[in-house]
Amino acid sequence: MGNKNRKATKSEMAHVRRVVADAFPDLDAVWGAHGDYGGHRAPRDHTISFRLRDRRGKFHSNVVWLMPAWLRDLTVDDVRGLVAESNGKRKWKGC
Repeated sequence: MGNKNRKATKSEMAHVRRVVADAFPDLDAVWGAHGDYGGHRAPRDHTISFRLRDRRGKFHSNVVWLMPAWLRDLTVDDVRGLVAESNGKRKWKGC
């Protein structure tokens, strides 16, 4: 099935949540998935995404898509790079 990724494990999700929180301690991550943005906008099924929001509800990033295979290796610098790329600032070097 070429249009599906494997599902992320609970430990991978815990790791990526911790890394995003460490990368942006003053912002909250709003997590989403394949159908959370009005249809089929995710690159593939089982894709995880997030946006960064401040305490007043203002978003500070575009949607950042994560493939489950990346999750266990993501670092704080990777997350900062992905957010910068989603906002059009620079290109992410990848895992």
